[in-house]
Amino acid sequence: MTKQLPKVDVVLVGFGWAGAIYAEKLTAAGMEVLALERGPWRDTPKDFATTFAQDELRYYWRHGMFQEASQSTVTFRNNGAQIALPMRHWGSFLPGNGVGGSGVHWNGATYRFLPSDFVAKSHNEERYGPLPEDITVQDYGVTYEELEPHFDYFEKICGICGTAGNLRGEIREGGNPFEGARSDEYPNPPMQMTFSQDRFEASARELGLNPFPSPSANMSRAYVNPLGLQLAPCTYCGFCEKHGCGNYSKSSPQTTIIPVLMKRENFTLRTDSEVLSVEKSPDGSRTTGVTYVDTSGEEFFQPAEVVVLCAYPLENARLMLLSDIGTPYDPQTGEGVVGKNYCYQVMSGATVFYDEEYTNGFVGAGALGMVVDEYNGDNFDHSGLGFIGGGYIACYTTNARPIESHPVPDGVPGWGSEWKQSVRANFLKTASVGVHGASMAHRSNYLDLDPTYTVTAP
Repeated sequence: MTKQLPKVDVVLVGFGWAGAIYAEKLTAAGMEVLALERGPWRDTPKDFATTFAQDELRYYWRHGMFQEASQSTVTFRNNGAQIALPMRHWGSFLPGNGVGGSGVHWNGATYRFLPSDFVAKSHNEERYGPLPEDITVQDYGVTYEELEPHFDYFEKICGICGTAGNLRGEIREGGNPFEGARSDEYPNPPMQMTFSQDRFEASARELGLNPFPSPSANMSRAYVNPLGLQLAPCTYCGFCEKHGCGNYSKSSPQTTIIPVLMKRENFTLRTDSEVLSVEKSPDGSRTTGVTYVDTSGEEFFQPAEVVVLCAYPLENARLMLLSDIGTPYDPQTGEGVVGKNYCYQVMSGATVFYDEEYTNGFVGAGALGMVVDEYNGDNFDHSGLGFIGGGYIACYTTNARPIESHPVPDGVPGWGSEWKQSVRANFLKTASVGVHGASMAHRSNYLDLDPTYTVTAP
């Protein structure tokens, strides 16, 4: 039997970055807010203490902060003719589990979208002509200028470190000249670059490019954010990606918002609570709340005036489809919006090996990098190239974690004494140059409920 609970103004499904920001803004406005998080409570001093925060086995190999792929299964197919198969081990995208979500184990690179990104369809068609029918990119419906104050708010909450390249329309040396106009400088100066970034910067300038330091949520200095929460300088330990930060040096919901939020009487958080469906009024015109289950197996109905889905996009789409909200996307007809235009990212890179120079890659941080943006978005002429979009090229030194990172040159065996000797010889002498490209919306890329793979309750 489902137990009905007292009504609240707003119920949030998921409690990561989006949930924490919504909760802070809404409770500050006087609303009664309840957040439901299906994972456990996670707190910096208890869960990411520096005595075990660098545990690679726990967090890198055993995915200690990610959703269990076997419990919340995602299936994948390359095209509609295939039968989708379940993913049993996460690859590039790493859905977080627990308070803070993926905002706990992210690297901290915090880019703004380019102004042209918000008008991807109209801008590209005006410049290059009609797009192919299967390219289903759309304009956002809002502009960069409208969202700029919100970018600025997030950067100040997080204490983002960087150098402005376009400050109120003035192009400035050392920043990204292609970015949209900023209303203010970054809250903090950029991180201290290391050997690899210095070499990348010098080489890029020789080529006539405009390198700039990556905007970073890893702190370059001590910082107090607008909510009064303190962040400490990064120690360059390199345990950012897939790890929580015990130094309070990486911006996360735990270090920038949640401690203030948890003290507000009009905010409630329930962890280990899985939302099963969003409930609607009899005429289907509005939501009335959510049904969820806790670890005891007891089912609850939580009434609310407003329901906000702020989990990982895969989960938001799944919950909407299960709750019969909106029209599911049909790739054959192009009708419907729920699940449409799923995009991710395109990444590639190369490893540089030095004979004599020491790069000391163990001195790193998640967003410690030098970047060029000449080939990103529509920052270059795409005429006759057959594609739109682009990507940045960057030299990051994020880690040299000993279990995870042991690059060796081509031709070295994958195991044995020769491999060990090569790892030893190259461990302190490598640098990485990567490309992070755009994934443009396409008719055949979408999310739906798997028609064949289902889970039967015991």
